[in-house]
Amino acid sequence: MVKVNKRAHRHAEDFDWAKLKASLIRAGAKEEHATKVAKKVEYAAWDGMTTDEVKRLAAVELGRMDEESATVYANYRK
Repeated sequence: MVKVNKRAHRHAEDFDWAKLKASLIRAGAKEEHATKVAKKVEYAAWDGMTTDEVKRLAAVELGRMDEESATVYANYRK
């Protein structure tokens, strides 16, 4: 399982494509697009990848399908 480094907590956790998919849907992505993007990011992820890198990669992939949702997702901050 790929470990992703969390920004605020300074620790790593397992990459969770379902968690990424849910955040993409909250940004307005269609479920079909969110699933495709989450799976692509899961495939491309590497150990030590940061959450910011996950977000950038997801935004690029989503932008190929839905630019508006990609912009909302890329600009969202917790």
